Amino acid sequence: TRIGGRATMAAGRAMFFVRHGEAEHNPYVVQGKKENNAELLTRGRSILNPSLTEKGVAQATALRDQLAKQPPFDIVVTTPLARAIETTRIAFEGRAARFIVTPEATETAEERLGGPQRGFSLAETVRRYPYLEGWDLSAVREGDNWVRGDPSVLGGVGYYHPAPVDARLPALRAWLKALPGARVAVVGHSGVFDRLLGAQMANCELVEHTLE
Repeated sequence: TRIGGRATMAAGRAMFFVRHGEAEHNPYVVQGKKENNAELLTRGRSILNPSLTEKGVAQATALRDQLAKQPPFDIVVTTPLARAIETTRIAFEGRAARFIVTPEATETAEERLGGPQRGFSLAETVRRYPYLEGWDLSAVREGDNWVRGDPSVLGGVGYYHPAPVDARLPALRAWLKALPGARVAVVGHSGVFDRLLGAQMANCELVEHTLE
C-alpha cells in the first residue's frame, strides 16, 4: 500500500520501503534509454558508485519533511552504495534508533550496467561517510557478500554482491521479516524492489508493504 492509501499492514508491524534519491547516473541512463542513445548510457554507466544529484538531495529532504509527521523508526536498513547511504542519512537521521547496512539489498551487478551497480570497500566507504561508524556494518563481509570486482568493468574497480538478486531474495525477505521493532524502513534500489514488492518506485517514494 502506498503512503496515503488504505493501510494493509498487519497489526503492530509496519514495514516501509524507499527508493534512493536521483543519483548522478540516473539522468544519463533515463535519457539514454528514451533516445536509444548508447553514448549517454555509457556515460551514466561509467560512474562508479554515484552520489545523489542536487535533485536527489532535494527529494531526500522532502522525504525527511514527510517523515517528520510520522512516528520514529526502530530500524532503517540500507545498502553500502553511496546513493542509498546519502538518502538514508538525509531522510532518516534522528528518526531511527538503529541503522543497518547490508549488501544483500543491492541490485545484481551485471557487467554491462557498469559502475552504478558497484561500491567502494568498507574502509573507503567509512572514510567518505564517517557517520557510518555509528551504524551497524556487521552485515558487510568483504570477500563474501562484498567482493572486489575486475578493473576491466565499465566504471573501474568496485565492490559488489557476487550473487544475483533473484538468488538472494528469499533469504533477504526472511531476514527483513525477522527484524525486531514495530517500525522498520528499507532504503534501496529499483532492481530489488520491483522483485520484492512487485512495484516500480520513483526516487524517494515511500511505500508501505506487507512481506508475505
